[in-house]
Amino acid sequence: MMHIGDYEFREARYPTGIQSFEAIIKGKKLYVDKTALLYRLAATGSFYFLSRPRRFGKSLMLSTLKAYFQGRRELFDGLAISHLEKEWKQHPVIHLSMGGANFNSEDAMERHLNTIIDINESTLGIKIEGKSVMDRFLKLIMKAHEIHEEKVVILIDEYDKPMLDTRHRDNQLHSDIKSILRGFYGCIKESAEHIRFVMITGITKFAHVNIFSGLNNLRDISLLPAYNALCGISESEMAEYFPEDMEVFAEQNHITPQEAALEFKLHYDGYRFASEGENIYNPYSVMLAFANEQFGNYWFNSGTSKYLVEELTNYNYDFNNIENVEVSADELLAEPSVESAPTSLLYQSGYLTIKDYEYGLYKLGFPNKEVSSSFYNDLLKIIIPKGLGNFNALAIGRYAQKGEPEKIMDMLQLGLSRFNCMEIQKPEYEYHFKVMLHAILMAAGLDVEGEILTPAGRIDMVIRAKRFIYLFEFKIDSTPEAALQQIADKDYPFKYHGDSRTIFRIGASFSTETRHLSGWLIETD
Repeated sequence: MMHIGDYEFREARYPTGIQSFEAIIKGKKLYVDKTALLYRLAATGSFYFLSRPRRFGKSLMLSTLKAYFQGRRELFDGLAISHLEKEWKQHPVIHLSMGGANFNSEDAMERHLNTIIDINESTLGIKIEGKSVMDRFLKLIMKAHEIHEEKVVILIDEYDKPMLDTRHRDNQLHSDIKSILRGFYGCIKESAEHIRFVMITGITKFAHVNIFSGLNNLRDISLLPAYNALCGISESEMAEYFPEDMEVFAEQNHITPQEAALEFKLHYDGYRFASEGENIYNPYSVMLAFANEQFGNYWFNSGTSKYLVEELTNYNYDFNNIENVEVSADELLAEPSVESAPTSLLYQSGYLTIKDYEYGLYKLGFPNKEVSSSFYNDLLKIIIPKGLGNFNALAIGRYAQKGEPEKIMDMLQLGLSRFNCMEIQKPEYEYHFKVMLHAILMAAGLDVEGEILTPAGRIDMVIRAKRFIYLFEFKIDSTPEAALQQIADKDYPFKYHGDSRTIFRIGASFSTETRHLSGWLIETD
């Protein structure tokens, strides 16, 4: 493994923005070795499907498979597969990417398919004449097998991008593009006898059954524990590949390596894609944090969740319970939809991940601070349309860590006062009030949980900080005294008996007339 000291500039070590396995190896950049898992795939099956969030290494995985099936043994020197593979057969590889195009019409879809077939014809030294893209694709597979005298490998990247691009734009176009792709991918079934291996990847399991109808041997490995770490960086890989990087990062940020490792874990760890297995770090954010020598919301800021948050808000999605939902495997990988399957959409897009598994149900939650705080900051921009002004959610986080509940409440009051709720009907006051509070506190990067069950009832909200715990009870058009009395009557603090942290009990009242907090009281032992 290359050492940090071998680089004139440390950031040259990190393959930020590079999705080519060959470029990473030849450029002597860091590669987290996944080749043992790829060998297992190749040795045990032929037709695979994998769903993972964007920028999680799917394209790099396909690029690595491409080099492997092309028999480019020299690129794998020192990697696990170099000790496993003995034959290194050279297969013709057809590599199709649905990314990098604007699918705004049927013609655009057809042009893109023709273009990627042209590229593969050139790579394989084949010239195909055909009346349609389906005809050309089918002939390409058969001709590649015939000329190269080895069965064909087909790698499809971002298979779902055309559907995702048109899902909210034009229902008819969306349907037409699905029809085109159904026919195009149907060529794989028709030419199965010529195929050695297929790997199809995407963000979602969008229209999986319809698009790949007939491919009943397509094995979905998206939730299998054996392939939990196929993309991303596992906790053990983090410890193996980045100890020197962590020391340099810590030195640059004037913290200890232990503190740096903990912050990396809090910011970028926490993903899981199976019922069991190691937690997975977001590779995109990890590489950029090391390259830039500072923390940032790199993955989140590389895309946008605003349209998704807006739609969820319009459908009165229960943001308070976003981290307590439990779903089956079928629900988790259902065709994603804000209207009918918002949980599967949030999971497949990478905003939620698997936190626990029991009795056939997956419990979901935010993976880390990067996602949770950024997601709720986007929500705040929607539910506080008048502008944030002097409101600063991050200040609430500082107050919570310092044990200053009065300042927390002052800042909450400021945030709530900027929420435009004049159009909210009275029966929905409590729901929207709790959504606002939860969004503000999550945007502050705090450990927040709502509706916590106790033997005597449910605690409205709890903030857990390093040295303090804050228990909240909120009343609508009542008094802070009544809220505090409920905390005492139901002995909510007993749940945290034995915890060494200082507990603050906060009772507050929300006024439906003024549309913000009418008062609060704070107690502590």
